[in-house]
Amino acid sequence: GWQNAVADRRGLRAGAVLKLSGPEGAERLNQKVVVARPGRFRMEFLSFLVTAAVLVVDDERYDYFQSLPRIRDSGPVYPHLLYDIAGVPLTLEQAVHFLLGGPPPRRGLHPGAGLRLAGGVVQVDLHDGRGLLARRLAFDAEGRLLRAEDFGPGGQLQWRVGYDRYRQVGAQPFAHTIDFEFPRLSSRASVAFRTVELDPETPDGVFRLDVPDEVSAAP
Repeated sequence: GWQNAVADRRGLRAGAVLKLSGPEGAERLNQKVVVARPGRFRMEFLSFLVTAAVLVVDDERYDYFQSLPRIRDSGPVYPHLLYDIAGVPLTLEQAVHFLLGGPPPRRGLHPGAGLRLAGGVVQVDLHDGRGLLARRLAFDAEGRLLRAEDFGPGGQLQWRVGYDRYRQVGAQPFAHTIDFEFPRLSSRASVAFRTVELDPETPDGVFRLDVPDEVSAAP
């Protein structure tokens, strides 16, 4: 099923557009992303084809560079790192799961019977050990994940993620648009992939940050 397909993906290299909106306004960022499980991550923000900022993560440590104003920072990975750098309220582990095609797993959930909706969509509710709704998933007629919602202990919606524009990448269907909604923060984000390569070769140097005097968009 879709969970096995996502779990089997070991990494990703992509060019994308990241859009953010919330109470403080909206922003559109061109980016390059490289992911290698279990814990390697690189994200570049591009401005006029030149790298404006780079975040790399390797072995639970991060290194960050921003060109204007010039900032260089490094240290152990912490839960709100992506929010502080890019305004995305996800942990790195969550972001990797979502980018590779599905939400991070939650232990101890029990699926109920599927509910058929219009257009061949099937909705599946997952409950925790107390019988409370914890997660809701929706699939299209071909079994591709369309939507995932996560609920807190009080029933409040934690996040909603939608997957769209499925295209073949190799032998696999892969969503080229991911839409996020974070009700608690009244914010939204979307990732629109322009190019995607699954399970690419990723040399160690990709996850090290060497900042020359003139920073280009490489690698």
